[in-house]
Amino acid sequence: MFSNPSKQWNPDDLIAMGLALPRPLEPDAKFDYSNTNTLILGRLIEKITETTYADAQKTHISDPLSLTGTSLPGSDGALPVPHPTGLTLHRLPEGQTTPQDATARKPSWGWTAGALTSTAADMLTYGRALGTGQGLLEPKTQALRLASIPGPAGYGLAGGCIDGWLGHSGEIPGFNTSLYYDTRSDTTVANLANSDILSGDCTQSPTLLSNPTQLPCMDPAGRILIAVSAALGRPFMPNPKS
Repeated sequence: MFSNPSKQWNPDDLIAMGLALPRPLEPDAKFDYSNTNTLILGRLIEKITETTYADAQKTHISDPLSLTGTSLPGSDGALPVPHPTGLTLHRLPEGQTTPQDATARKPSWGWTAGALTSTAADMLTYGRALGTGQGLLEPKTQALRLASIPGPAGYGLAGGCIDGWLGHSGEIPGFNTSLYYDTRSDTTVANLANSDILSGDCTQSPTLLSNPTQLPCMDPAGRILIAVSAALGRPFMPNPKS
């Protein structure tokens, strides 16, 4: 990902790497977010649909919702045109503090766990479908998804919920997004930032703020989401980062 950013990863190799690592916990012991699980789910989708993940995503999600700007980058890793320039501070040489252009780094290492590209308009449409199930799922299936969230806040099947806001955030070097649906007001908020640079009191990641301790550590899309939710009268505070 960092030493060879142009590498086109095979999902099976990624899954093998993940499964070779020590298991962090036993089943049903506690929660731990896992890209490897989502990669395995991608292969399962291909097996069940007897097609590629890209085709399955288009057939079962993009086409029903008329998402015209959502796709999986091809083998060349090129982003759809036009696209923004993504900036990052990840893995810079010691002492270097100028953000670097990460736009050309291939996202194949994310595959079903985060390689999709989209537009704000598409994300707004999908965000409401994610929150309500309408246009995608039968009511009983959506009810099972919502029931998978443990209590008023937590993470369930492909989404989390805090204070009535249901959704997800995403990040790869150079880009950061958040997509949340407010279940109380039927409002969807989509944020796309061309930077993954954290700000605030971050102990493990570089920031651009000279005095970061005045704010909790947060990614740019999360920071925007907090401000927008407050303006909507439905304050949302995601968990701070380290």
